[in-house]
Amino acid sequence: MRTDNACSASAQTQSREKWKLGATERINRLRDNYWNHPPTVDIERALSYTKTYKETEAEDAIMRRAKSLYNYFTEKTISINPDELIVGTYGKTPRSVLICPEICWLWINDELDTMATRPQDPYQISEEDKTILREDVFPYWQGKSMEEYFLANISPDLRNIAIESGVVFGDNKSASGAGEFAPGYGNIILKKGFKGIRQDAENQLSKLDPYDIRYHDKRKFYEAAMICCDAVKVLSSRYSEAARQAAENESDALRKNELMKISEICERVPYNPPTSFHEAIQAVWFTQIALFSEENTTSFCIDRPDQYLYPFYKKDKDLGLLTDEEAQELIDCLWIKMAEIIYVISEGAAMMFSGYQPYHGLTIGGCTKDGEDAANELSFMALQATMDTRMHVPTVNVRINEKTSDDFLMKVCELVEIGTGQPAIFFDKTAWEILRNNGVEEKDLWNWCVAGCVEPQIPGKTTMWDEGGRFSYATAVEWALTNGVSKLVGPERLGLETGDPRQFKTYAELEEATEKQLGHLIQAACMACSVVERAHMLRLPKPLRSICVEGCMETGTEVMQKGATYNVGPGMESTGVADLADSLAAIKKLVYDTKTLTMDQLLEALDNNFEGFENIRQLLINEAPKYGNDEPYVDEIAKKFVALSCEMCGQHTSIFDTKYVNGLVPVIANIPHGKVIGALPSGRKATMPLADGISPFPGYDKNGPSAVIKSVCAVDHAQNGCGTLLNMKLSPSLIATKNDKKNLISLLRAEEKLGGYHIQFNVVKKETLLEAIEKPQDYQDLLVRVAGYSAYFVELRPDAQNLIIERTENSAW
Repeated sequence: MRTDNACSASAQTQSREKWKLGATERINRLRDNYWNHPPTVDIERALSYTKTYKETEAEDAIMRRAKSLYNYFTEKTISINPDELIVGTYGKTPRSVLICPEICWLWINDELDTMATRPQDPYQISEEDKTILREDVFPYWQGKSMEEYFLANISPDLRNIAIESGVVFGDNKSASGAGEFAPGYGNIILKKGFKGIRQDAENQLSKLDPYDIRYHDKRKFYEAAMICCDAVKVLSSRYSEAARQAAENESDALRKNELMKISEICERVPYNPPTSFHEAIQAVWFTQIALFSEENTTSFCIDRPDQYLYPFYKKDKDLGLLTDEEAQELIDCLWIKMAEIIYVISEGAAMMFSGYQPYHGLTIGGCTKDGEDAANELSFMALQATMDTRMHVPTVNVRINEKTSDDFLMKVCELVEIGTGQPAIFFDKTAWEILRNNGVEEKDLWNWCVAGCVEPQIPGKTTMWDEGGRFSYATAVEWALTNGVSKLVGPERLGLETGDPRQFKTYAELEEATEKQLGHLIQAACMACSVVERAHMLRLPKPLRSICVEGCMETGTEVMQKGATYNVGPGMESTGVADLADSLAAIKKLVYDTKTLTMDQLLEALDNNFEGFENIRQLLINEAPKYGNDEPYVDEIAKKFVALSCEMCGQHTSIFDTKYVNGLVPVIANIPHGKVIGALPSGRKATMPLADGISPFPGYDKNGPSAVIKSVCAVDHAQNGCGTLLNMKLSPSLIATKNDKKNLISLLRAEEKLGGYHIQFNVVKKETLLEAIEKPQDYQDLLVRVAGYSAYFVELRPDAQNLIIERTENSAW
């Protein structure tokens, strides 16, 4: 049994072996250097933003946001690390933890003395910085943060169920930025540069009558946009100067030349459009730094880099300015830089978002505008970069359709085989249906990417909150059996009064009660999310994000005012579909169909968490059909309730007057959701984790991968606007040979044809995971797929580790 791992593997630099798998020795050294920087609190942004907010109290919120970003980039520490070809850090050093007090500060203040020793994702912080935060920063923000506005404006009843119970997570974005966004690298940033974006803002501003108050908000938007463009220029120019100075002091001729080239590149991009492959990658990275600096958040994904970078790659290669080896090294460098970003979260939130994850990734493959296979040399290099670096970030998402070549899929399978949990695999046909349902026009469907864990968006055109709130299908079952009373949270009733289940004469009555409880949960999550949305709109406008998406510049309207071309959701995401289906199927068969059990017997066993009723538990597990085994009896229940939740979400509208959308996306919320749910008729015991995403409950799927796919594809994935997530665990022996990989390709092709949306794999033996718990020092680079992301296994808390261990390990097709 592993003891509390307060000092995470990331801080145990002495025992981590030198990396030897990179494409070049430079990559090996950069990866080793990454681990020399444990996540450490950096207070520079907090100090800078506090100063600017004090100086601008009379100004509009959007101007305060833009000026704060500009001043921070003027003042932040600039450094260039040895060996770097792509430069720039989010904070002072790699893996800095930035504090954003205008968003939230309450939990940070409460956890200052414990964040360095907490069991999951600890952050180092100096005593001096603690004192500065307590005395010079946090006092100013008393009553002024976005989180406090949210808390002051949510009703006590809603707070009770959607925040404090743990049953519904309705405050997901009350302590963070909006997240889940794919900037328009192909259509805006690399095309125009921030200079061109600034010129657009200046031109639009010149058309507005400065004496007409009706245009005040638009004028301020364009003024803020111009300041943000200037801020990005300041950032890159300062790195240009730092590189030039470093070159002057460099004795090694090769490194001196590299630094001079870096200086020239940083002077050009991203303010100007890039002219080379190296410049284009550097422009992407500076933009990522800027976006994450605007607000602590997740999932600023980098679009489809194999598509928008390809013209630069092809031109440089044709001119003899770039080799494939050099291109691969630059991509590897970007991968390592992307791993440096950290999403800052409380100890409680780390239960759901474990593994120092910023959740930003990229999408490769898919199709071109004319419908042809889009995989190119850079698509293969992106897969290879993950094989070279084997980092937990970025997440590589692969799009597949009927025109995707077997050669590309074989490379995908080679990455699957090495056991990093990468890549995530998506199917275009279903994604296009989801996007159509989300209001996307046909002309844009070809260019979709993943922006988040699995959520589909059109890069540079969409604004969508994918993590608007969370609910659990399993809670609806529990409440239907308890007349709305939560067994582990209380004592007051949180659910609806739907009647004593002992009086239900038919299964249909039980199902109706479950439907009502599910609707109640979804309503609470949506209502809480609307309050968070309003808090963001009033307190946290996003000028930089807004100029990276089409629609805002054209209308003078920022993203929190519905400025983007496509405004979708927010999304309500969920856990426990399998728990609901398995539970209702067990009751339907054993209580109502065969009458093997009475409702009294079942409820007594559940009330006692099966203590003294193991015979009933085994009956429920073994004599009732289970989701994941291609059994329509139970699969139809899953299908019905997923469709219901999609319909119920769509009955609620956001502050934008857009409909909420459903998603079967767990992150790792199935652990905390499970902790507040009692025993279930599926045979699951109280407080145990729920099933994740659309996946079967661990250990209940007995008939192999094909049966899982058939059960999963019984659900209509296209109804789920946030997408669906399927985890599958394979024995390493199952894909060891070329023929094995062909079998995996056949499985992928089958899921595509059956209407699936997503799948991802853990390829690791249970024995390996158990040994890693006993000897974490020997497995510090062991990656596993958790949900929509990979994480280092030894950095996960014990309950998250056990979740991975207990997944069904498939050893035969």
